Amino acid sequence: MSVTTSSPPQKARTTIQNIGLILAFIVLGSILLLPTPETLSTGGHRMIGVLAFAIILWMTSAVSYPVSATMITALTALLLGFSPNPEAPAKAMGTANALKLIISGYSSPAMILVGAAMFISVAMRKTGLDRRIAMLVLSSVGTKVSRIYLGVIITGLILAFFVPSATARIACLAPIIIGIVENLGIERKSRVAALLMVGAVQADTFWNIMIQTAAAQNLVAVGFMQTQMNTSVSWIDWLTAAAPFSIIMAIITYFVTQ
Repeated sequence: MSVTTSSPPQKARTTIQNIGLILAFIVLGSILLLPTPETLSTGGHRMIGVLAFAIILWMTSAVSYPVSATMITALTALLLGFSPNPEAPAKAMGTANALKLIISGYSSPAMILVGAAMFISVAMRKTGLDRRIAMLVLSSVGTKVSRIYLGVIITGLILAFFVPSATARIACLAPIIIGIVENLGIERKSRVAALLMVGAVQADTFWNIMIQTAAAQNLVAVGFMQTQMNTSVSWIDWLTAAAPFSIIMAIITYFVTQ
């Protein structure tokens, strides 16, 4: 007996997606047709067009992210490839050199650190380690609301060392907080439930500032400083500079919001 498997039905494209795709190409073409300012290179002018193209694609969800990445990379290589070479303006840069320039943006240590942190984050979620850490901390603080609130903040701090995304950390904490609220007989719309959820989100923003690998934008900033200022900011240097601010703000938030 043969078993037939049916693939899941494909979602129909919406009008907004179709309009967004067309509008993205129209805006790109319009920018390319504008005269290049004297203070801007041809390549820079064309990259502004690609940037506008990408923003419209993402805002309208005209295509999926993998498809948009392919389209943006291809357009960048093509438009930069036929742009004058900054080192030899009489010649075109060439698509091979354009691709090397594109890929060079991902070769900094900061980007490698982002990738490593993402692997650790996925591994923790797949194995359930993040939730085990959260449950261990929250089960150790007791049932008083003030202690649960403190446990939520501490859990966010612990996870911030391993998970480079506040969204992912809150996604781990939210169902646990909801479970605690329901087990204690607290209404979901009560002030206490709002305190735990909003407090967890607020505290996580402070840990984003404190820990270099807690947020991808921190590592982008580190990479920018390395390339533009020739200055290296180590993980410990970042922690030393940002920890006092983050800890003080977390303490103030803890007492003010209760």
